[in-house]
Amino acid sequence: MKEYIEEFLFYLEKQKGYSLETIRAYRVDLEEFFSFCDSKVSALTIRSFILDLKRKGLKPTTILRKVSTLKSFFKFLTKKGLPIDPRVLAISYGGVKINIPSVPTEEELSALFSHKNEGDFLSLRDKALLEFLYATGVRVSEACALKLSQINFELRMIRVIGKGGKERLIPFGSKAYFALKRYLQAREELLKRLGEKTDFVFINSKGKPLSARGVRYLLKKASKVLNKRVHPHLLRHAFATHLLNAGCDLRSIQEMLGHSSLATTERYISVSYEHLLKVYLKAHPRAKEGS
Repeated sequence: MKEYIEEFLFYLEKQKGYSLETIRAYRVDLEEFFSFCDSKVSALTIRSFILDLKRKGLKPTTILRKVSTLKSFFKFLTKKGLPIDPRVLAISYGGVKINIPSVPTEEELSALFSHKNEGDFLSLRDKALLEFLYATGVRVSEACALKLSQINFELRMIRVIGKGGKERLIPFGSKAYFALKRYLQAREELLKRLGEKTDFVFINSKGKPLSARGVRYLLKKASKVLNKRVHPHLLRHAFATHLLNAGCDLRSIQEMLGHSSLATTERYISVSYEHLLKVYLKAHPRAKEGS
């Protein structure tokens, strides 16, 4: 089974374009399962595995992810012609509550972006990166992989290469535009001083491409300013939620986020009931008093 796992992980990396971090998670899930069941796969062993995970106190969302990994792997094996019991493919883990993400308000983000607005390289880079993540809703991995040729300043558009090598165009506004321009000038001066050359937009103080770990460290600092945990997807959630609240349609948000499924986009959205009521009362012809 080990060779099939390696082939599956290779497929995820090369064909689906998954990040190394995601592939590591898939590997851990698969190795944990086959260590538990000793390669004897059946619907019963999967259910026993789920019960074992519950006994260990794992969160329902973690168990759901592990079950999803197994189903993806067994579907991959069926495509290769291996006989897999249909009951294995039908296994599901219900009862998981999907939490609507709590996103920062526009006022909170304004305070974050203006915090310690200094002119040194790192301050300019951090501000540009935060503005960019919020303005475009890109994944951290996509921001780290972004190259200068992917930014069109004249049109204020970026070309993002997402999962599976799929390309999408995303506009960005004036705040991100000016933050990027100021940062890129400081970036050019730093590279010249270091004698380094790179096409990557976001770099560290040594002139090397900024890593996802470096972005997480930046977000950890941002958490102290907002007084709430700023995880890598928080600005992506805020991007989607604030656009929807302002009247942007869900399909357009789906395209900009690079989601293949509208259901995935819906899980990114946090809309207040007050806002929904306001939109309803304004839009529905029979919602107004006296109609």
